[in-house]
Amino acid sequence: MKNFEGKVAVITGAGSGMGRELAIELAKSGANIALAEWNEDTLNETAELLKNYNVGVSKHVIDVSDKEAVFALPQKVIDEHGAVDMVFNNAGVALSQTIEDSTDEDWDWGLGILLHGVINGTRAFLPHLKKRPEAAIINTSSIFGLLSVPTQSIYHVGKYGVRAFTETLALEMKMEDSPVEVYSVHPGHIGTNIANYGVKNNKLEIDLDREDERPNLFGPKAKTKEEVGELFKNQAPINANTAAKIILKNIKKKNKRILVGGDARWFDRIQRFFPKKYIYLLPLIPLIGRLFPKDKLLDR
Repeated sequence: MKNFEGKVAVITGAGSGMGRELAIELAKSGANIALAEWNEDTLNETAELLKNYNVGVSKHVIDVSDKEAVFALPQKVIDEHGAVDMVFNNAGVALSQTIEDSTDEDWDWGLGILLHGVINGTRAFLPHLKKRPEAAIINTSSIFGLLSVPTQSIYHVGKYGVRAFTETLALEMKMEDSPVEVYSVHPGHIGTNIANYGVKNNKLEIDLDREDERPNLFGPKAKTKEEVGELFKNQAPINANTAAKIILKNIKKKNKRILVGGDARWFDRIQRFFPKKYIYLLPLIPLIGRLFPKDKLLDR
């Protein structure tokens, strides 16, 4: 898909981070936008930003883990915009918990958004996308869909699952000679608010009073919920707007597996070259990401 002008794009998780920046960049390109987000306040904020562009915008408050609500969404978008051409299954949450300490509620909540949200969005929109001359499904996995670290089992299962689901879908669309292009996105450490959403009922899924549980993958150990979010966002090698530009640039070039950020590219290489010992090299990744933050596609 080389041109977004006049297309209708559905974006989940559109209230902040990459979802918001994708909406802005697509609107700049002349695409009409259907914003989907569970947080009505941030949804309205994004919609307000899009008033700067002469495109159609609709707002949809939705929990992507709610299958019934997601399957009702395509008709609402079509009623508003007349068609659907692109679906960005982008909504996500962060959840840090050991396997032993995780609960059924943790797994249901995390996978409901991370994995079933993508499955729901894809299955709901696919029949409509297949009717278009050209269309695209863009599913957000992660570098944590390429390799694993401790305390991230729920997140890993979700993101590995998205990767497997998306790669299978791509093969099926190719077999059918379908007009639907399928993209699997693997962001590295991006400056977003996702770390602030590793919270259920306003309760962190880790014990910050226990030093061994404080998040330290991306910098000094945080002591409060607010520090977790601020450190994650502020120490990122690239911001959400740059990530959005990288994703859209890759779609235009039909690169179906999109690695976002220098750290993502290095994660991918290290996992492939050192499949049994990559865990020992992970502390170097934040440094590498900061040394090589910019995606080469932005220079072309």
